[in-house]
Amino acid sequence: MDGMKTRLAAFVLTATAALGAAACGGSGGQDKAGGAATPVVLRLANTNGDLDFTPAVEYFASRVNQLSGGHLRVEAVNGWGDSAPDAEQQVVRATSDGGVDLGWVGTRVFDTLGYKRFQALTAPMLVDSYTLEHAVIRSGIPAQMMHGLDGLGVAGLGVLPDGLRKPIGVKKPILRPVDWRGLTFGTLRSNGQVAAIRALGATPVEAQWKDRERRLTSGALNGFETSIWVHQQNPTLVHLAPYVASNVNLWPQMDVLLANPARLRALTAAQRGWLEQAAREAATRSAALAEKEAKALGDSCAAGARFAAASSATLASLEAAFAPAYARLRRDPETNAFIARILKLKRSTGPDAAMAIPASCTGKAPAHAVVKGSVPAFLNGTYRFMLTQADADKVGDTDTGYPSVETIRLKNGRLDGGCFGSAGGTYSVDGERLTFHSIEYDTDLTVRFTVDDRGTLNLTPVPPMDPGDAFTCFYKPWTKIRGAGAAKARRVSLNGTYRYVLTKADARAAVPNAPDLDTYPQLNTWKLENGRYSNPGGLAGIYSLDGNRIIFDVPAFGYDLTFRFSVDGDGNLRLRPVPPMNRGDRFVWSYKLWKKIG
Repeated sequence: MDGMKTRLAAFVLTATAALGAAACGGSGGQDKAGGAATPVVLRLANTNGDLDFTPAVEYFASRVNQLSGGHLRVEAVNGWGDSAPDAEQQVVRATSDGGVDLGWVGTRVFDTLGYKRFQALTAPMLVDSYTLEHAVIRSGIPAQMMHGLDGLGVAGLGVLPDGLRKPIGVKKPILRPVDWRGLTFGTLRSNGQVAAIRALGATPVEAQWKDRERRLTSGALNGFETSIWVHQQNPTLVHLAPYVASNVNLWPQMDVLLANPARLRALTAAQRGWLEQAAREAATRSAALAEKEAKALGDSCAAGARFAAASSATLASLEAAFAPAYARLRRDPETNAFIARILKLKRSTGPDAAMAIPASCTGKAPAHAVVKGSVPAFLNGTYRFMLTQADADKVGDTDTGYPSVETIRLKNGRLDGGCFGSAGGTYSVDGERLTFHSIEYDTDLTVRFTVDDRGTLNLTPVPPMDPGDAFTCFYKPWTKIRGAGAAKARRVSLNGTYRYVLTKADARAAVPNAPDLDTYPQLNTWKLENGRYSNPGGLAGIYSLDGNRIIFDVPAFGYDLTFRFSVDGDGNLRLRPVPPMNRGDRFVWSYKLWKKIG
């Protein structure tokens, strides 16, 4: 069946649950250190597109691997819930029923599941510094709050620090209580946060990730809450809503690490010890978060964000405006007691140092077109090209200052160097088009692009474009000198058409009790050509090569898939998954040999 785009999406959701035990693996044979001879993989549900949006959770996953010497690994299953308003609730349910081994969610969501013990952590403007967040975690309060999670069918491994969430405005900074009135304001699912937003006279709207971007683009949202580094990591958010209230800390995101109780019991004592130690160490990362925020501020400003600070009087008026939300929280005796304990800690804990905000990062945000699309990771790297006098003469450029060597760095939507000005800019991909925004010149330049097997970018200007810009920026191919697919990679062409069939027997073998067996056999046809892939079902995107690895950017799912590949004498392609990757993707993309048919 060539309708692969629809089938793949459905399969990933169904196969993931069916593969529970297989995905985790058994405890395996024991080595002398008490670890597993074959690595045990624990799958962690992550609602974001990548773990780097939650630094303490990312640290936890990495630390488990380090402590165990690779015997125990945490594999993130990204995009869990597909941006649905109940995505975090889905994580709790999936962890409880064994669909995944581990998961993380913000403490905010538990009050929507009838579990109120975490409410004090996101009481508005209570925990308003990284110093206090660290003190709260050290006090043992979050550990006490986890007692009772078994009632939801999950075990709590720890509560980790995360970013202080600030109001982000579309048209202006959201500082004073009056600024909130009449706004439609995006938040994640949480009864407490909804009540706090309503207390300020705004209308809360549950929206995250892709849905939030759609609503911002359409004008359905006037603002939302997030941390500075999450805002900075997505250039689209910076362009759609550039105004950050730098010292209005609404609440912290604090992340609860969850485990399936049965899966946890099935681990050895050593394996459980590695998980527990990694969680304890990750819980101490508040200082690292403060440093990350300070660094992100500069990058965010360069991308076009603008910052404003509220006065002490304004902060006091905001706290007073939250009185109805506190009255609601204090009706629960246990929450009231936790609030009192945190207030006591707050009185004995100094505030964070004020963020240093350059004057150039304040005031009116630069006007620019919204950059839509994705920022595929395989474009990350450093590129170089040289314009010679002969090149200039050929296009009629009268300048004699050649040769000129240009070096451009691309990373996660941010660009520096080259012809785009000293302030750098941003970029994003929409299909076969790559759009660059220069902050210094306040211009957008769009090109069609292809990527060859060595990572070189071939760029064709899309009119209208100034001829000087077209020559200076895009006349020569950009040779990749650092990053995935750089020139050191071996030359190999995978251009061609490939086909394979997934049978009912394949599904049974790969997925015990596999659902939807009546949809098999499935005929899958892929075309690879000069860095682009497609199939008749409409799934299409860009791929790149890095040594023996092929990286597919899959815009339809919001993430990349990486495989090791080999080519036999007939040109057939064998793919071997590079973790982390969910089992549905592994089966659909790499279970069978891709036979070259053209």
